[in-house]
This record gives sequence, C-alpha cells and structure tokens, in this order.
Amino acid sequence: MRLVLAIEASSRTYAVAVGAGELPGAQRASRRDAPAFAGVGDLVAQTLAAHDATFSDIEAIAVDIGPGGLSSIRAAVAYANGLAFSLGVKVFPISSLELMAIAARRVHQGPLLGLKRGVGGNTYAGLFINGEVAELRHGPASAIVPEIAARLEAVGVAGVPADDVAGFLPGVTVTDTGIADADVIVLYQAARAAMAGDPARLVPLASAINEGSLIFHQARTQLDG
Repeated sequence: MRLVLAIEASSRTYAVAVGAGELPGAQRASRRDAPAFAGVGDLVAQTLAAHDATFSDIEAIAVDIGPGGLSSIRAAVAYANGLAFSLGVKVFPISSLELMAIAARRVHQGPLLGLKRGVGGNTYAGLFINGEVAELRHGPASAIVPEIAARLEAVGVAGVPADDVAGFLPGVTVTDTGIADADVIVLYQAARAAMAGDPARLVPLASAINEGSLIFHQARTQLDG
C-alpha cells in the first residue's frame, strides 16, 4: 500500500485520516483535552492500525499548518516533518483557511472569505477567488474584512457565522456557507489532488503559520491586477 496520511490540528479536535483511495480508509479523532489523548503520534498509530497498515506504507503526509491553536499546530507540523524525514517522503502543507475554502466551494459559487478567530480580538482572514488565494490578512475583523472584501458584490463566509461579518460589508451580499472548521477528509483529498496535479506543492518540510507570518502582511496584489 502507498498511503496518504492526513493530520488536522487547527480546531479543538485532532483528526487523522489515512488511505489510498478517494476517501480515507480509516480515520480517528480526539479532543486535545480528552483524558485518553496521548498525543498526535498515538492517534496516527491508532489510525494506521485500523487500516491494517504500517508507517512504511506512507507515501505522503498532509498537514494543516494553521492558523489555529498555536501549540497544537506546532506539535502537528513538527510531528509531520519528523515522520516525513524518517520515512523519506514529502509533506503537503495547507492552511486551515484554504481547507475551509475548498469545502465551501462545494456549496457556494463565487468569492469565499475564510475566517479564523485569533487571540486579542484579532482574526485571520483569507479571500479566495476561483479557488485561488487572492489575499490574506490578520488583525481586527472590523478592519481587515472590509479591506479585502468590501469591493465585492457577494461573498460566501466560512469559519464564522456570516452575521458576524455582514455588518462590516455594507452593500455586499454575504452568505453563510455552513463551514465552521477545517476537515481532515478535505485535507486528505486536497493532498491526493496535489499529488496528481500539482506535485510541486509537496515539500520536504512544512512550517506553521501565525500572526507573524509574512503571508498575512503582504501588499494587495491579485485584486488590483
């Protein structure tokens, strides 16, 4: 077997999936504060065992690099990198904002705004157009949401209820996509799609992202082109 291992840690629940087909053959999940949770490595081992597989069967590792709970994301990314190095395989890193946008595209046509609440009243925001990242921002939602989405006619929202941001976008039709968090099955499928059609997205090592990451502070580009 040549398997894809997916590790999702940006929500309150760690989730792991593994498989070789369109859908994972096994998956496991646990809240980080559950008494029985013994770490991401144990969860991976449980998932592999449920699929009658071993670590040597893994061909690629997909990991959600955030934003999310910083300690959880760092632990998941560090584990994925260490395992990939030991197995001689590559890592597919993808943000929780992009994962929510991928899921939202299945139910909403048009621009998508993925949002993840951070600390100190700040929010991570990602605008996705035609499946591509148009812009990423971090800061107070009241400032960054209109900065990247006020010029749109309509936008779908994932990560928070649409009502939480509609007031920041007068004149924009704001639709709730119903997507609240990143999902491990979406992560698994995104990795398989990249392996087949965009293998350059697989890298030797992944890096967790947070409010200090450059991608959240770059100047507007695609929307002004």
